[in-house]
Amino acid sequence: MKIKYYGVRGSVPTPGRATIRYGGNTPCVAVWCGDDLVILDAGTGLRVLGDELMDTPFGQGKGRAVMLVSHTHWDHIQGFPFFTPAYIKGNLFHLLGAHQINKGLEMAMHHQQQYQNFPVLLGQMPSRITFNSMEEGAVRQMGNIRIHTAELNHPGGSFAYRIEYEDKAVVYATDTEHYANVDLRLLTLARNADILIYDTHFTSEEYKSHRGWGHSTPDEGIRLAREANVGCLHLFHHSPSHKDEQMDEILEQARKEFPETHAAIEEWEVAI
Repeated sequence: MKIKYYGVRGSVPTPGRATIRYGGNTPCVAVWCGDDLVILDAGTGLRVLGDELMDTPFGQGKGRAVMLVSHTHWDHIQGFPFFTPAYIKGNLFHLLGAHQINKGLEMAMHHQQQYQNFPVLLGQMPSRITFNSMEEGAVRQMGNIRIHTAELNHPGGSFAYRIEYEDKAVVYATDTEHYANVDLRLLTLARNADILIYDTHFTSEEYKSHRGWGHSTPDEGIRLAREANVGCLHLFHHSPSHKDEQMDEILEQARKEFPETHAAIEEWEVAI
């Protein structure tokens, strides 16, 4: 299993010198399970992934991928209109989302490509694009890949995903706000995972004035990682206001409490 980060920033793209080391694209993570590709979210980082995929069978219209969408807030879907492989006839993309937002997922993807927003309609993209729903707590078997789900605490709803391949597991849990106690749904989903990718949008001090915004902190990510016995914690969904120097400080502090902590960086590739 291999993962690579293409977008790690939350809320809005943040290009510029102040974010150049960690990256300014919004969420997109590629998970390769052997030759099979699972894409986590379709933020602006998806454009970069698409460009790379053009040198693979996707460039000849022979690509297949599953895209797991956590939710339909702009920063998690706004890269899809710029995803070059979707313009290649023969490619197939299965988009999956939460059951309660399934209709919203399909509608949101169509609406962002209405002519008032974008010059190409979703239905005009030559690739085949399907939409499928998943229930909270459901398990989906796709070849040798198992996908588990859990509902998150986020305005409008959001889904976490656990991807299992052979004896490895990656958990993607972004856009969630912690509770006073560890979220039991997330605890179950993340137990003994090799990597936990977790929403750490706010510092603990920032969170005090942002309760109810649907995001969490490094301290809460560490608490979950410890209780779930995960191998490694990846800080994710970095705040647009966190410059590279502050990200360095956040990571340094987190490692004092949980040494196997990393901050997700665009173009970082991790093999499990």
